[in-house]
Amino acid sequence: MTKEICDIQTLSSYLKVSVSEVRKLVREKKIPFFRVGNRLRFDLKSINTWLEKLQEKESKTSLFY
Repeated sequence: MTKEICDIQTLSSYLKVSVSEVRKLVREKKIPFFRVGNRLRFDLKSINTWLEKLQEKESKTSLFY
């Protein structure tokens, strides 16, 4: 089984946010990541799962507005 691994620039494009925003999420440990040496890497399957959970959480909180 091959994992789709990307770097921070690719992830920022994928999420359509700035690299600095991705770094902030990493610093706050709000996004799944791992390091290879001193470089950040992201598993797209984990990122997609994280996004789905964010959407679920958002849809639950938006019911109260």
